Amino acid sequence: MALFALIGVAGFTLLDSVLRTQNATDTRLARMAEIQRALLVVSSDLDQITGGLAGTGPTLSLQKTDLTGGIVNVRYDVTGATLTRTVAGPAGERTQTLIDNVSTVRWTFHRRRGDWLTEWPGPPVIASASVAGADPLVPKPDEGVTAVALDLSLSGLDGRPGATLRRVASIPLMDPPPPVVAP
Repeated sequence: MALFALIGVAGFTLLDSVLRTQNATDTRLARMAEIQRALLVVSSDLDQITGGLAGTGPTLSLQKTDLTGGIVNVRYDVTGATLTRTVAGPAGERTQTLIDNVSTVRWTFHRRRGDWLTEWPGPPVIASASVAGADPLVPKPDEGVTAVALDLSLSGLDGRPGATLRRVASIPLMDPPPPVVAP
């Protein structure tokens, strides 16, 4: 009788361990799927960019063409610990939750000259008129943005430390707006 009791306890312990491992694996796989979906949406939006681009810190705004050929405005922002995406167009405005348990979000912009900016468009820089033939109202040809990066720090699951992800997407060259010159 004692032998059957030991076998029963061992079987229950083994089954409990397998079920806890399966639950933890399912949780991690669901989190990975959530992350992959969010990064796919971000990459897709940046691939389809057609108009304005602006961003600083956790916020990014852009214009793209929808399936009907109309222009829609897309805004990424952090609400609490959630990265959200808001699409506004002729059909109205819709907010979508992309990923939960986010610690920090930061957008950066890569210029043609090879440096990264934390804000786009940056403050306008008026070209020096001391260069012979230079037009102070024309942006320098190396000022355009060629890529956008998303740095995403996630909160950990199950009390474990989170991860930091970086997604870099090449975009069509976005020239800076012309500087405003006071009269």
